[in-house]
Amino acid sequence: MEEEIEFLEEWLSLEKYHFKILTMITVLADNKRAFRGKLSDLCHSLSIQNSSVNIAKIKTTLVSLAEDNYINTIIDKDIYTISLTKVAEKSKNVIKIKRAWYQLIRETQSTAAWESVLKVFLVLIELPQGKDKTVTYEEIGNTINCSKSTVERAVKTICSIDFKDFKFQKETVKERLKNGSYRTIGTIYKQGIYFE
Repeated sequence: MEEEIEFLEEWLSLEKYHFKILTMITVLADNKRAFRGKLSDLCHSLSIQNSSVNIAKIKTTLVSLAEDNYINTIIDKDIYTISLTKVAEKSKNVIKIKRAWYQLIRETQSTAAWESVLKVFLVLIELPQGKDKTVTYEEIGNTINCSKSTVERAVKTICSIDFKDFKFQKETVKERLKNGSYRTIGTIYKQGIYFE
């Protein structure tokens, strides 16, 4: 099993089902970067109920992803072989994370959906370190097509996860207004690295 999982930056702005399916193909893929199995297996991996509504949604999403040249799909009776296209594999805008980090994100209880937590994590992991760049929940939300409140819940989850080798730390940046009160202008995220 590979130690790292690769995500394309352009996946972050895709709709929920599109991102989830591309993630599952990547995570479940063998070295040939392909998923092979029934759609019920994909439902299980997506943590959704194996229902006719969800199967129909998956089929529609697979067609859309194929039309957008993200995946190739081969159907043999009820067995699907889904692979990333060569175009997707050759993308230069790749975010790599450890498979163990992905597992921690999937297993951690959160008030935000796992795919939202993962998207926010992928944005935060790519922020330049060493510079105190202020980022707002709204800016992250615009990048990944999520609401400000979803991003806030995802950040809270991410900051609570013990990744073993690093931890996200957030520092809220406020400015003082003329009337003496304060308003939040954004957050600085730092990756604290642990050495053994």
